[in-house]
Amino acid sequence: MKTQLQTLRRRAGFKSAKAFAEHIGMAVGTYTDYEQGRRMFTLEKACEFASELGCTLDELAGRATPESDKQDEFEDERQANLNDYYESMDDESKAAITETARIMSGKE
Repeated sequence: MKTQLQTLRRRAGFKSAKAFAEHIGMAVGTYTDYEQGRRMFTLEKACEFASELGCTLDELAGRATPESDKQDEFEDERQANLNDYYESMDDESKAAITETARIMSGKE
């Protein structure tokens, strides 16, 4: 089963596998093997990853969740993509993109 470990790591603000591995106190090579699917992890390790990444086990396993289904609510795929990008940003980036969108919309 291919997990969403890399996607969720980035969404949580860890730009590299090395940064996340160091954060959780794991050897970089071991973590990279998990992320690339070369090594399977236990349920206990999955729980640890989910806790550190602020996600559910279903999300980690790549199963659809009510939150991920929200993307299907948009008629325009570009809006769903923008929302996905927004969710992966840190607070500073979210503020910058929101201000940019406000300016571009012409709304005051």
